Amino acid sequence: LKKDLGLFEQPYADRSLAETVGSPQDVEASCNAVRESVTLLQNNNGALPLSAKENVLFVGPTLNTTRYLGGGWNLHWQGPTDAEGDAVYQGYGDTILKGIAQLTGSTPQYYLGTDIHGVNYTDVSAILKAAKKADKIVVGLGEHSYAEEVGNIFNMTLPAKQLDLVRQIAAATKSPIIVVLVEGRPRGLDNIPKIVDAVVDAYLPGAFGGLPIAEILYGKTNPSGRLPITYPANEATTSDTIWQPSYMAYNPQWAFGYGLGYSNISYSNVTLSADTLTFGAPITASVTVTNNGPYPQKEPVLLFTHQQYRRIYTPELYRLRNFQKVDLAVGETKTVTFTLTAEELAFWDKKLQRRIEPAPVNVVINPYTVANITATVDLQGDANTILAQGAPYA
Repeated sequence: LKKDLGLFEQPYADRSLAETVGSPQDVEASCNAVRESVTLLQNNNGALPLSAKENVLFVGPTLNTTRYLGGGWNLHWQGPTDAEGDAVYQGYGDTILKGIAQLTGSTPQYYLGTDIHGVNYTDVSAILKAAKKADKIVVGLGEHSYAEEVGNIFNMTLPAKQLDLVRQIAAATKSPIIVVLVEGRPRGLDNIPKIVDAVVDAYLPGAFGGLPIAEILYGKTNPSGRLPITYPANEATTSDTIWQPSYMAYNPQWAFGYGLGYSNISYSNVTLSADTLTFGAPITASVTVTNNGPYPQKEPVLLFTHQQYRRIYTPELYRLRNFQKVDLAVGETKTVTFTLTAEELAFWDKKLQRRIEPAPVNVVINPYTVANITATVDLQGDANTILAQGAPYA
């Protein structure tokens, strides 16, 4: 890549480019990336979106910070130090609280609750008192900044005091609780998803992530992100992925490709252009998608395949083959079409030969978001045909 970019011939950037850092178009591009990636993982009883008319209490160590939004290699190797805090950004960047204030026009009611490491509690009595009066409570949980081996952990669960703070709030009030996760990897949540109403994963949105997260919380932006990982339910399921053999259990907290929006989206009329799939003869897979409201929606349509069996090599549980993100106005219906080839369904065997094994293949749309959106095609071809030969091991 460095060679292709010409860095060996000219390793230094044009100094004038420094003037463009932090430019409005760069900030907007950063915000748009957050708007399209933040993932709504749970939304029981329509806890989200929030309304500016509601009395919302905000709690937690990731809501009033810029530094934790960026993670490691954010200004420094391990991010800003405790001594530097957010001042090191010199006015660049924002926080989730600042985004909320900008969006609602009022100062949010906020308490820290506990530090990012979960060492000490702060203002717990005031938090529980305020929670009893609040219409809803938003709790920001997450990780401190880290990079490389410094970030190694021996327990995937978030700091105990962060989770215990949520439990104390849940015990004190029946008002809906929304958890916002700021994290660079899927941290364990223990029983938290069972006692809260909504969970939003903001990942590491960067220094300008505050406003777009606020827009999602308040419904100005309809969330359209989907999990790029499998989110394990516990440490025993950290190795579970959609790549694992199809006969193994797959029971994560949230599956790869999972995510919700605020609209009621329905899928129907999954059709294939042919009943068989052979080399050199692609087929199309189409599905009808309808936005039943009440909000406009960017809807990710994910096409997976699952081969029902192979004679020698066990097929993976699911394989993402293609996706499209479509804009749907309220009441709008669109047909989304994908192309699928037999060559895509080939795999590498133990001799480093790429080939297929004929068998029925399920073509599945959004398997963990929408149920029973499946059609089946018969993969045909000579199992002895070698599509490619890999280099032998040294």
